Amino acid sequence: MKNLFLLLFNMVCFAALAQTGALTIHFDNVVGNEDLVLHKKTYKNALEEEFTISLFQYYVSNLCLIKADGSEYVVPQEDSYFLIREHDAQTHTATLNNVPKGKYSAIRFTIGVDSVRNTADVSARTGCLDVGGEGKDMYWAWNSGYIFVKMEGNSSAIALSETRKQQKFLYHIGLFGGIGEKKTLNNIKLTTLAFGGKELKIKANQPQYLVIKTDALRLLNGPANISFAKNPSVMAGPYSATIADNYLHMFSFGGIVKSLNTASEPTMARND
Repeated sequence: MKNLFLLLFNMVCFAALAQTGALTIHFDNVVGNEDLVLHKKTYKNALEEEFTISLFQYYVSNLCLIKADGSEYVVPQEDSYFLIREHDAQTHTATLNNVPKGKYSAIRFTIGVDSVRNTADVSARTGCLDVGGEGKDMYWAWNSGYIFVKMEGNSSAIALSETRKQQKFLYHIGLFGGIGEKKTLNNIKLTTLAFGGKELKIKANQPQYLVIKTDALRLLNGPANISFAKNPSVMAGPYSATIADNYLHMFSFGGIVKSLNTASEPTMARND
């Protein structure tokens, strides 16, 4: 009887897996129409201020794939937190397993970390959310919350002074709204990217690859044009909401490709 039970269990598991497939999402970090190159490459913002980037990283979470008829596949939350770091190529890809077979036309995700996970017991925050490990540099212990987007670098537009010895800018944007009477700004953003009329076809035993472009320049140039000279350092203050409104537009559909070797295809649609 025990062997029969195991056989039936394995058959059910096999049948379930046969109805699902895998999706790998590649986050391609760029600056406008150029590749993002840390430290060495000089760029300009909309205000013609020159700058270099030394650090660029961000959280995406709560992924959801959407079909043309509006039905959705919500990725299980435990498998739906990713920390993308420009300096670590291994973090540029996120693999989703057991995605139901079908044709998908859009993806939705959170930029940042939701309030539930921000306030969960530390035992529920593992992997890239581990505040004592992988997520340590993306967490404000003094403010009890995750940093959603972090960008640092240097700009010649920043004036030196007796108190400022370096021309460094620093944008660490977080804040999830707070809990109880400790209300804060809520800089969590939700974005939906359509696939430009194309279909992402999930099939069993046939991995699929989706490219999402992340344009660091859009953090600076958007509904508001950020000046390094006027705002060289932004963290938990009111101006963080201005930068958060910009990074809502930082992501765009980059293509559906056969392998990651072709992940450098040009952007095909943008979430404006």
